[in-house]
Amino acid sequence: MAFPLRKHIPDIYTGNNTPVAVMERPFYLEEPVHHIKQLLEENVIFPQRRMAHRQIYALWISRITGPGKVELLNPHLDWNSIWRETAALRNINIKETMFLFNHRLLPTRVRCHRIDTITDTTCALCKQALESDEHIMLHCPSRFISINWLERTLRSHGCRTTPVEFIRGQLGPVTNRRTSFALVAAYVYTTWKERKSDRPPETTEIERLWASIIKL
Repeated sequence: MAFPLRKHIPDIYTGNNTPVAVMERPFYLEEPVHHIKQLLEENVIFPQRRMAHRQIYALWISRITGPGKVELLNPHLDWNSIWRETAALRNINIKETMFLFNHRLLPTRVRCHRIDTITDTTCALCKQALESDEHIMLHCPSRFISINWLERTLRSHGCRTTPVEFIRGQLGPVTNRRTSFALVAAYVYTTWKERKSDRPPETTEIERLWASIIKL
């Protein structure tokens, strides 16, 4: 509202000896003026036109964000494609699980131990190794059947990337990227869901969920 009201400034400051033209604008007005000038210079907004909020948001976000920790640790992965396919998932629970997995935020025993909420970091299923993200999804011998099934199915779709890569959504030149990504997401979600029940997922469970994702 500051801009429509600026014509009233001379009336407000009548009796003030300081000329209106040289008055220092307060910070709460100076800050938006700075951003508006910047948006005009960048040709994101134009006089007498409605503002395109998505363009403004995209510009500001691009200047204050950068690659996250997981992206810096794995620069060889196509993160733009992985995040795009994750965002396209319709089921919010599957999307959230895939997002947390790729950001290394799932509350595994190793991660819970780091924040002092658990003492035993050993996998509850195999009792042979630390329960990390990669162990749950790829290396746990108790989940060998589902892990092996996932790899065989992805290979049949043309995936040639390593398990460490395809489990995060890096699939390479597969025949249908969205379908193959949905399979990985279904596997990650089902494996994590059944981990809470201390049992490995059945391949039929993964297949059913995969089919439901594809139909959405």
